[in-house]
Amino acid sequence: MLEIACGTGYWTTVIAETAQSVLATDVCPNFVLTVQQRLSGRSNVRCQIANAYALDDIEGKFNSAFAHWWWSHIPKSEIARFLNTLHSKLLPNAFIMFIDQLAYPNEGRHIDDEGNMLEQRKTPDGRTFDIIKNFPTKQEIRSVLKDVADNIEYIENESLGYWGLSYRVKMLSRHSAVC
Repeated sequence: MLEIACGTGYWTTVIAETAQSVLATDVCPNFVLTVQQRLSGRSNVRCQIANAYALDDIEGKFNSAFAHWWWSHIPKSEIARFLNTLHSKLLPNAFIMFIDQLAYPNEGRHIDDEGNMLEQRKTPDGRTFDIIKNFPTKQEIRSVLKDVADNIEYIENESLGYWGLSYRVKMLSRHSAVC
């Protein structure tokens, strides 16, 4: 399994319980180091610094991929590029799962020029910054995936505040891609 944006490795630990092998990736070297240390006793887990929009240094093909709390941080203009990059690292018919947050109340939000929702965050020392925090609808997700995914399953759990998505990568011609 290829894990995108593994963060501190909470879900990597869960995945490693059943996956034959996991490559946990993140763009942040500190997160990758944390996961390496956290799971140093697991022979089925490797960690690698990787940009989710490029994945250039990721070798091999994977039969599954996973990302938790990642989709909402993808700029709308980068979703197709991200999916094309991810799918290029997967075998045909690979299984993919995303889990992310449903919209929740927050007064510190605004929309940028590209239509992305930006949410204000605060550091422990009081500085503020904006992050992208989009909340795609089921229809938006299905629209993006319509030409590249089979067996799309989408669920919402309002009481826990998340949505889940799973699908299989379509067997595409070499020239097919997300538009």
